[in-house]
Parts: sequence; C-alpha cells; structure tokens
Amino acid sequence: MTHDILEAQQRHLAQLMEAIQRCAWFLHQSEAKIDWPIAPEWLAEHKKDVDLFETLAAINERFAKLQDSLASAMRHSALLAGESSDSFLKVLVFFEKQGVIDATIRGAFGHRFTLREAP
Repeated sequence: MTHDILEAQQRHLAQLMEAIQRCAWFLHQSEAKIDWPIAPEWLAEHKKDVDLFETLAAINERFAKLQDSLASAMRHSALLAGESSDSFLKVLVFFEKQGVIDATIRGAFGHRFTLREAP
C-alpha cells in the first residue's frame, strides 16, 4: 500500500515537472516575440499596439504560471524527501541545504514568501 502511494506521488511530481517544461517553453516563445530591452520611449510610441500588449500580457501570465508550478514542484519534492513543507521558507531552506539554490536566492525569495504567508 505504501509503495503504491509513493509511486502515485512520484508520478504527480513527474507531471509537475512536465508542466514546468511546458510553462518555460511557452514563456520563451512569447518573450521571443519582443525585441528586448524595451525602451520607455518605444513603449510610449506603441501604447495602442494590441499585439504587443497581448504578448506582454501572455508573458506576465506565463511567468506567474511558471512560478506557481515551480513552487508546487518544490513543495512536493520536499514532502517526498520527508521535509516540512508547511511554509515555503522551509522548502527554500531545504533546497539551499541540497545545493539547488544558493543563500542569496533563498534570502531574496524567503523574505517575499515570509511576508505573503504571514497570518
């Protein structure tokens, strides 16, 4: 029974990883449509360009989806490793200890998530 549960959780993690790959691919396809960096003057000249703003909106949505998918996969990975995942700060500390992220990244994101998760 426990083996079946573990396999189901591993399959779920694999599905999360596939979702991350799709999110990253579609984000890259959208961002490739823009000639970066965007100068404020150029943006002002194109302020009514529907195609441009639809692309920028897609980038915004896809980046948010990628962030959410990464956070879900990270929480699930920590859970499968037997680590506490009741706060994202704990998940970040776990990933730092594993060498996946460095202290600077953990600190930057940890502050953001601590504020967001505060009661």
